[in-house]
Amino acid sequence: MNGRTSGPPTREHLLSTRRRIVAVSHGKRLLERKRDALVRAVDEERRLFRETEKDFLLAAKRITFLYSLVRLFEGDGAVRYLSAGNSPLPVGVEKKSIMGCRYSSFFPSPEGKERLSWKLPFDPAVTSLSVEDLLKALGESEECVWRYINLKTKIGAIERELSRTTLKINTLEHVVLPSLGKEVKRIEDLLAERERQEKFVSKRVGKKKRSASAGNRENMLDTNYENHYS
Repeated sequence: MNGRTSGPPTREHLLSTRRRIVAVSHGKRLLERKRDALVRAVDEERRLFRETEKDFLLAAKRITFLYSLVRLFEGDGAVRYLSAGNSPLPVGVEKKSIMGCRYSSFFPSPEGKERLSWKLPFDPAVTSLSVEDLLKALGESEECVWRYINLKTKIGAIERELSRTTLKINTLEHVVLPSLGKEVKRIEDLLAERERQEKFVSKRVGKKKRSASAGNRENMLDTNYENHYS
């Protein structure tokens, strides 16, 4: 993106370049409004993310501790047995948009959600309380995990769009508008120089015409004088 529009130094091109400056300035103001809206949006999402992150880290710490207990006392086989007969959870994706910024929102598909269960797949009497506590912790943290994922995805998308918008604003402000301004000055200088040359030529032509007219009058007077006395 640049503002180079070198063309013939005519008044028509000058007016066209000035109209471009007005249009680019208007586009820059719109981008600045978009940038301000994105800044407000990302600040609010970051606030929500900080709150969600605290809950997520606490849940992750608890799940990690319970998982370690299960691995320590029940062995790796107990962990594998918990997922026996359960297929991977299908994930739905919904495309959303905010101020021209598109991002994805993830959620468990309805059919997968119905199939998902955090209950023990076998008799609780044959296992320890750690396994039951682990499943309970996973179930309680499910909503927090989805909220954490979606907020992080949304913030990343907004930050990328904010970076692109800021780059466009800086390009318009520091490259395009100065270039168009220089083009206007170039055309104005050339038109002014052309006007000065035309005035100079007009004056010389007028002076020659006046000199020629005066000479013709003198010749006519001389001719009339000679004819009168001849």
